[in-house]
Amino acid sequence: MKTSIARFSYERRVKLILIILAAVFVLFAIPSLHVSAENEPQPERSRTNLVRTSYSADNFVIFECAGNSVTARGKFTFDKVAGMSLLGCDETTGSFKFRTQKDGSFEAEITVVPPKDGESAVYLKMSSGIDVKYLIFYDPARGWYFPVNELVESNRKVFDHIYEAPAEAAALYLSSNDDPAEINSALEKISEIAQKVTEGMDDDYEKARAISLYVTNNICYDFDARDKDADLSTIALYNVLERSRTVCGGFANLFCAMAEAVGIDAVNIKGGVTSGSSDRPVSYDQLGDGVQNHEFAAFWYEKEDRWVWADACWDGCGSYNNGKYSESHPKTQYFDISDEVLSFNHRADKAERRNYFAAKSETQIITEPAAQSGESSEPAGSEEETAVPGDTTAEGMTALSQSEKPEQTTAAVSAGESSAAVGTAANGSGNKFPQEDRDTIYIVIIAALICAVAAAAAILIKVIINGRKK
Repeated sequence: MKTSIARFSYERRVKLILIILAAVFVLFAIPSLHVSAENEPQPERSRTNLVRTSYSADNFVIFECAGNSVTARGKFTFDKVAGMSLLGCDETTGSFKFRTQKDGSFEAEITVVPPKDGESAVYLKMSSGIDVKYLIFYDPARGWYFPVNELVESNRKVFDHIYEAPAEAAALYLSSNDDPAEINSALEKISEIAQKVTEGMDDDYEKARAISLYVTNNICYDFDARDKDADLSTIALYNVLERSRTVCGGFANLFCAMAEAVGIDAVNIKGGVTSGSSDRPVSYDQLGDGVQNHEFAAFWYEKEDRWVWADACWDGCGSYNNGKYSESHPKTQYFDISDEVLSFNHRADKAERRNYFAAKSETQIITEPAAQSGESSEPAGSEEETAVPGDTTAEGMTALSQSEKPEQTTAAVSAGESSAAVGTAANGSGNKFPQEDRDTIYIVIIAALICAVAAAAAILIKVIINGRKK
């Protein structure tokens, strides 16, 4: 009795064999594609041996690398440096030197070979007990170095085209219900607090730093809201002031609104940051084309004709998790952070001026900040979120890349676009095409092409056989 395969015609048997071979090839090709991609040599990373962490004169570090040594000098007046270390290295594995002065200046030197090559971190231990971390790499052939990427320049370009949010959208950033009473209440509180924390200050830089410190000390990061997909109500300023908690968009909103209240031009920055979260991991190498998952701020410092970065969220000191507040010491790491160090973990995609004090609800328009007096009604429950790298000044460094202030008005953003973008910043949802999806598509295309070739070969064989029979 003939087997089932013997019942097939010769042409069908050839076609079946070719398709089976193609399928086997695809099964073995997919793993090999991934292995080859992983083992493929990475392009040479641009690097520098010298970096300054901030343009500030009293909160900065200048790091310099030379082979296996990393030296640091600088000054911290808000929270003095108590020591320096490198990830995975201790005093038993190398040479560690540290000196500090009463005015907050310090010098440190570490000479050590890390247990693992590649990405690492240099830590400053502060007197408050917190650690301030900066990205650094190690190459066995060339020693320690800091990375340089295209974000140094592209981040600055967001100031070339600042989007003006319409008054209707600004109202929603104050009250998610577009409630005139909530809008008025929020703006009155914002103005009172801003006037109080900047009282006696004439310099806009000092005012902005005082505002940033207020936000980092009095607002905590709401992990509960983040984990439940935070919406517009989470970052609307009436709710932020009432609850003393929010996510990154709310931190940026409060900083910019308080700056506006004292006459400082500030803009919200939408972009991406590195993240260690399991659901949306983003590494340094993925930052340039990663998801849009963060919002921070910048303000114009007229005296020095430059835009100054400020991320009160990453400088924060408190958190709200599982219905409970916790707090630690605030940082100044991301206030006036240098372009180079910001690019280690921040990408700026868009700058938006929201003009909170021109907020237009359905029944009213609020046009001006409150008068130059008034007492602050601080939110209850002061706490805040965590931070990372930042701080510098200029000693023997090249000229800083600071953009000139753009024209007051550029392309306007619709209320609908602003509200939708709020959700992106609050929820951390991505807007880029993941590399994993691209790999899958490539594999499917390859498999389809192989099957097509197999079918074509089978048809060709059939034509040849039929030609021979004739």
